[in-house]
Amino acid sequence: MSEYYNPAKESLVVAKKIDSISFFILLISTILTATNFIVSKYFTDLKYWAEIMSNANTVVIILYAILKFGISYIIFNSSFQKRADFIDNSFETNYSTQRSNRYYNNSEVELGILRMGANSFESCFFTYNLAIKSIKEKWIVNLIIVIIIISLAVQGYNSVLSMILQLALPLILISEAINYSIFCLRMKNILDNFCRVYNDLIDEDDKRKKEAEVILNVLNYETTKSTFNLLIKEKTYNKYNPELSASWENLKVQYKLKEV
Repeated sequence: MSEYYNPAKESLVVAKKIDSISFFILLISTILTATNFIVSKYFTDLKYWAEIMSNANTVVIILYAILKFGISYIIFNSSFQKRADFIDNSFETNYSTQRSNRYYNNSEVELGILRMGANSFESCFFTYNLAIKSIKEKWIVNLIIVIIIISLAVQGYNSVLSMILQLALPLILISEAINYSIFCLRMKNILDNFCRVYNDLIDEDDKRKKEAEVILNVLNYETTKSTFNLLIKEKTYNKYNPELSASWENLKVQYKLKEV
């Protein structure tokens, strides 16, 4: 059997590595905040070192923000490759210089809008289920770090800039968790719409009547993905991919995608 290939995979691997580094930097910022608090409160004779740690933490937070911006850019840039391949697989065109292999599993569906919808249906199914399995960890980790930083905020800061940047970090983390939750809710809504459309197609003689609705769902999925630019951890994907692949094959039978 030929090897699995996704033209956007290399870019996403880089983005995930940078995301891991950004999480490590986030931990460093938390440690610096805690250490700075302990030194400032209990070792007043080391005030000089407390100021150094506060300034270092400011630099770390700026670096964290830069890395997050870089991740968003990589995901955004790789989405062009992914969409070109998505169209090629759906319509047998040649917009992508490197086609995916075994990324989409809907070769039984006739080429055209319904194949495009089936491919997007599959992507939405995987995206939602992988994202929802990560949401609990996202909230727990972010809230723990936010609580630590805010709890230690009483220590005071050696400059207004330090105060603004270091207190902005909890807002960034809460915003990330909220965006992740909104993303999951929107993906669930789009997935439900795909289920409804392809359920209606089971007994629909003139399938062209549903093409506009299929296109609308595809656009909603792609727009949501590009708006939030969220990453699924590689370990989460590897852990649940076999289970979700089997579930998708069952859905293809349930919605008679092999007959579309």
